[in-house]
Amino acid sequence: VAVASSSSYSGTVLVAGATGGVGQIVCARLLQQKNCKVKALVRDASRASEILGTDPSMEFVVADLRDANSLLESGATEGINAVISCLGTTAFPSARWKDDNGPENTDFVAVRNLVNATKKTAPDLSRFVLVSSVGVERTNQMPFIILNAFGVLKYKKMGEDEVKNSGLPYTLLRPGRLTDGPYTSYDLNTLLKATSGTRRAVQVGVGDTLLPEATSRIIVAEAAVQCLTLPCTLGGAYELGSTEGEGPREDPKEWTVLFESASASSS
Repeated sequence: VAVASSSSYSGTVLVAGATGGVGQIVCARLLQQKNCKVKALVRDASRASEILGTDPSMEFVVADLRDANSLLESGATEGINAVISCLGTTAFPSARWKDDNGPENTDFVAVRNLVNATKKTAPDLSRFVLVSSVGVERTNQMPFIILNAFGVLKYKKMGEDEVKNSGLPYTLLRPGRLTDGPYTSYDLNTLLKATSGTRRAVQVGVGDTLLPEATSRIIVAEAAVQCLTLPCTLGGAYELGSTEGEGPREDPKEWTVLFESASASSS
């Protein structure tokens, strides 16, 4: 069973979207923790090893999340203690939408399949952290009307609802426009060196009311990792923004203050 401490997570964490801009930082941060193992859910193990490098505590699991049977047969969700889902695609048609990789399959179908497989095969789950987006509850307001023109926010909200209604212990994170990365040519050690000196002041809100100009991928990844061990974030939906300035970095006490303050101000 996974054990939470004040600063590190013990257990096996499945990272979906592991080769993406947020996912690669999540993997790097988890591998810094002494008793943490990572299952990186990928479609192509050789490409993943080019992006993430190799580590004795990291296993690549190949599956297509759009295919529920493929996911179950891969065994990806067996023996895990937590999930961090960093799945996502572009808001507007792009090369990333090729081969049925648009918002519906990426932000809804894949998340639904991941939730269902986790429910079936991971009885000891301590947390399911879903990285979603700011604006999912404001698709009738600007600028989110434009952002949602092709349904990305609609499908992200549908993915969120799958997580919320699953009965699994969850936390939802809703960042703004992502900055810092992706670091496509770094292995994990280089990545940590590239990002470790960067301080970012963090804005945390509850629900969907903030309008952050941008959110650092470093902050999103750190928030996701911190949520694994912070009881105060259980069952919460948090908006994330970041600016230049002094931030919490990897300090769980500072993150606790940020999350608890946001919850208090919204009640």
